[in-house]
Amino acid sequence: MRPGVGQSGISLWQNVQIAHNMLPIRTKGLCVRLGFVVNPIAGLGGPLGLKGSDDLPAAVGATGHAAARAARALRGLGSAGTVMTSAGAMGADVLGAAGVAARVVHSGALQSRARDTTDAVRALAAAGCEVIVFVGGDGTARDVMAAAVPVPVLGVPAGVKMHSGVFATSPAAAAAMLADIAAQATLTCVDAEVIDRDGDGSPRLFGMMRVPAMPGRQPAKAMARQGDDARLHGAIAAAAAELATVPLLVVGPGATMLALKQALGAAGTLLGVDVFADGTLVAADVDEGSLWQLCADAAPRLALGVIGGQGFLLGRGNQQISARVLAQTLLPPVVLASAAKLAALPGGRLLVDAGDEATDARLAGHVAVRTGRRQTMMMRVTPA
Repeated sequence: MRPGVGQSGISLWQNVQIAHNMLPIRTKGLCVRLGFVVNPIAGLGGPLGLKGSDDLPAAVGATGHAAARAARALRGLGSAGTVMTSAGAMGADVLGAAGVAARVVHSGALQSRARDTTDAVRALAAAGCEVIVFVGGDGTARDVMAAAVPVPVLGVPAGVKMHSGVFATSPAAAAAMLADIAAQATLTCVDAEVIDRDGDGSPRLFGMMRVPAMPGRQPAKAMARQGDDARLHGAIAAAAAELATVPLLVVGPGATMLALKQALGAAGTLLGVDVFADGTLVAADVDEGSLWQLCADAAPRLALGVIGGQGFLLGRGNQQISARVLAQTLLPPVVLASAAKLAALPGGRLLVDAGDEATDARLAGHVAVRTGRRQTMMMRVTPA
């Protein structure tokens, strides 16, 4: 999400109504005209320890994170149909580099803003696009929703957080979905949630958008429930006692990890990555560079929670824990989650999306998730 979100004049109620009225349908003749739009700064805030890319310092420029993930998704596009896009970094540059011919129907500001995404989506719909692919995170999804166009969308995950159900699980999954869409004469669509975090960090439902109903799309983040599993508190207490003597410990974000940080005697951060040494908090809310410096000369233990409804361990809100940091980390990680959360996960698996295919492959396998004191559930870990 970039500066200007929420200034489109489109109300949440209008968006919900527009999306809800389209559930479910079959749209004919798809992939004749495909729209493609990129948020160039999506995901840049993750390694910096930010909770999104809204508040990036002016000196921080695009590093190609979104473009690289967009390029991976374009592998599934093939040669079918017509592709329309926005000029420059918002689409045309990525498509050109991938060798995909496209017609430019929109030009935004040199440094793109939220309203540029919204305007681009409206231009793509007006040009007759039948599916619009956007590259970004939850803030970008809100910008797309603000356009209020009756066109199905597919998100390529490239932001700091992707709680919404409008995204493919990974760029590779998006590529597979695009290949399937291109091979179909019709496409079944359903409504999916657009979820982002409020100012206090709490997930909030902002509306719904129409998306392809096919494998490869991630479910929305499940909202936390009070008292979901009291046994989890026992697992947290036991883990804290064990980890209090670890020379270097990296603890990820989330409510379960916050409880672990507090059990270690620190206030901790809800949405940040914190570092402990022998049970003492030594660095709070670190960025990737600071975390790498701390881990470069010592192999840390790693503690992670699970995103409810999705099953992500890595790649959603914890991009500070990068591939090079993971290369230094002692595996397997300590994973804590309630049995109820694990039982509700689609496919009964955990997902990793560290931004590096070799790292994701190395992390694949099985991990014992601690659900209570002396209670574990063995879970399969797969690349997203």
